[in-house]
Amino acid sequence: MVTVSDDARWISGPTYDYGEDDASYYRKHRNHVLSRTFSLDGFSKAELSIAVLGYARVLVNGQPLGNIELLGEWTNFSKLVYVRTFDVTGLVREGENSIEVELGNGWFNPSPLTMFGKYNLRERLAEVGTPQVLLSLDVDGATALVSNDQWLCHEGQLLFNNVYLGETCDLRSERGAQLEVVACKNFRVLEPAVVEPCRRFESVVGQDVHELEDGSLVVDFHELDTGMIDLVFTAHRDDEVIIRYAEELDTSGIPSYESSHAGLVGCLVPEGFRIPGGPGAPERAVQTDRIVCAEGENCFTNRFTVHSCRYAVIEGLSCDQLLKVAFVPVHTDLKPAGTIATGSDFYDSMVDAAVRTKLNNVHGLWEDCARERLGYGGDMVALAASNLVAFDCEGLIRKTVRDFRNDQTATGGVPETAPFMGIGSNGTAYGEGPLLWQLAYPHLVLRAYQFYGCRDLVESEWPYVRKLVDYLLGWDPAELATHCLGDHGSVATSESFKTGTPDKELVGWCTIARFTRAAARFCQILGEDGSAYETRLAELRAQIAERFCNADGSWGDGTQTGIAFAADLGLSDEYELAKRLVSKIAEEDGVLTTGIFGTTIAFDLLNRTGHSDTVEAWLTREEAPSYKAMLASGNKALAEQFEMFLSSYNHAMFSSYLQWFYQGLGGIRVADDACGCDRIELRPYFSPLTKAVTCSFETRRGTIRTSWHRLSDGSVSFAYEVPEGVAVTVDAPVGVEVTRL
Repeated sequence: MVTVSDDARWISGPTYDYGEDDASYYRKHRNHVLSRTFSLDGFSKAELSIAVLGYARVLVNGQPLGNIELLGEWTNFSKLVYVRTFDVTGLVREGENSIEVELGNGWFNPSPLTMFGKYNLRERLAEVGTPQVLLSLDVDGATALVSNDQWLCHEGQLLFNNVYLGETCDLRSERGAQLEVVACKNFRVLEPAVVEPCRRFESVVGQDVHELEDGSLVVDFHELDTGMIDLVFTAHRDDEVIIRYAEELDTSGIPSYESSHAGLVGCLVPEGFRIPGGPGAPERAVQTDRIVCAEGENCFTNRFTVHSCRYAVIEGLSCDQLLKVAFVPVHTDLKPAGTIATGSDFYDSMVDAAVRTKLNNVHGLWEDCARERLGYGGDMVALAASNLVAFDCEGLIRKTVRDFRNDQTATGGVPETAPFMGIGSNGTAYGEGPLLWQLAYPHLVLRAYQFYGCRDLVESEWPYVRKLVDYLLGWDPAELATHCLGDHGSVATSESFKTGTPDKELVGWCTIARFTRAAARFCQILGEDGSAYETRLAELRAQIAERFCNADGSWGDGTQTGIAFAADLGLSDEYELAKRLVSKIAEEDGVLTTGIFGTTIAFDLLNRTGHSDTVEAWLTREEAPSYKAMLASGNKALAEQFEMFLSSYNHAMFSSYLQWFYQGLGGIRVADDACGCDRIELRPYFSPLTKAVTCSFETRRGTIRTSWHRLSDGSVSFAYEVPEGVAVTVDAPVGVEVTRL
């Protein structure tokens, strides 16, 4: 395994100085470009290992490292920095060579923008500073080049670059002033990257361009992606072109920026004021690129910023000047794990929307949306099942788990977002999130064991998970349960999401029990004595039943969420609870009013108990609130919520229905007690809305395949294939022809 040589030094240009309140961050600060020439004799293999604080773009003899973007993973840099190693044999040559590393701010040099009017990343992150790079070139097993003070540095073309706000680029010259190189010895913990890098994918050409009354151009890409603009145009020297990016149109058909304002800065809230961004910040934190033009043809593409975009508004150009405009999706290169063809155009469009939205919000971590770009634990809990059937997420889980552990507090709690950046809505202490957000840590470890057989991860994380669980169990559960945001995102929410979620107290108690259940499962896997956790789980279940089970058999406040969480903990017969949930959904006009957590539980429960028709009725509902209404805009991506103020239009929060597509229409469910998908349950739902479905799912043991089709006489034939060594149970309706391939 190649890594960075001990002789390498972290290098950068001179340290940026933003003043006492960091307000000058928003002024001109050209980025740094580091370069070096070197010679090579005959060789057979060359590998470049690189670690970055911030983001980097690398050119070897003028050629990039493939289609890599956003090189440099965001972590708690004071605890860990990831190293990537690239085979550059095809880029180097005998004789003279050159290497150039352009640095961007990334998450190591964030703006002092006060997210939501209060969270300043420069104050909250464990470490911030001037972007740096550490690298070495290994040729046939020997170090041929390292980063050190012998490199050169010059100013780059970027006058400004920020992960939220965009870039300002001066195209008038390729190279700025020469700068001093700052070099320092490595003292950081370095480990090989475990997540696939971010890459550029097939571009979407903007063919729908029209002019607004103010003379600006609007480009409609006819789908909502996260990525980089690719713009070619003619201009005169010193002209300025401004590009703003939007996810939606307002009621007059003009692009609106409200849904993607960074940290909601500049959004008008019901109280009548706009959320402030702090000293020096723009009044409205809109995704914006600015280009200072050269004479003649200009080419611009983003270097260190991705935008959430369906519409681009371009100021300073006419249609005649525009030679090319395209949008290039950029996201972590997660490998597909599952494929499904439903035989229904609408269902296939839902699959596409779920996959697209999930990928739109993965750039080295599971993000929520463009205006935040943070790794929220709650979203991970809600979406783990659907993410893991769509993609190979082992590396992403490993990184996320490490991010949680690296930010664990001294008492044992873990943050709401990983890496931690200050948010802790109703958490148990500073640096600790609300309960379901902290649950992500043990939940993801156990999912990695269930899907990928990662016993090593269970072993390495158990001491830290045990510290977390024991810390929480040391609380009075009645007090601890109040540190819960409840079933976030429910369409039944009538107040702030912090106070109006359904059955918030019951959800809090049930989540404490889920921590205890997770600890018992860790012990079971590792062969340790988990009787103390099993006893505590039994006690909690009894307390929950006493406090929340009503005389009529309903739970808590009688909500759909209450039923779902009771079923998840097995507090009553799951078939009876499923019937009760079906009845409750019918009472509420066929609307699934659970939030993101209850929804994923409900999809699984209803499928397992033979009520997939109720799920299908919800998924195909016509009138709002519904997925059809959500997708009616043609964005081909999912919105944050069905009905709520200031929702993002590019948010995977309610994409958990994808798990039902695989479990219901495809029939494939990984058993709860599986290790590396060694136990599979096949329980297909033969939808009346389609005639045939094919489904496949890649596991570490091989491919699982299912297919079914309706015969001319109306009967159904179901076939499946599972790898050798995988235990399988099949639950198909009587009369269905079942064949093992």
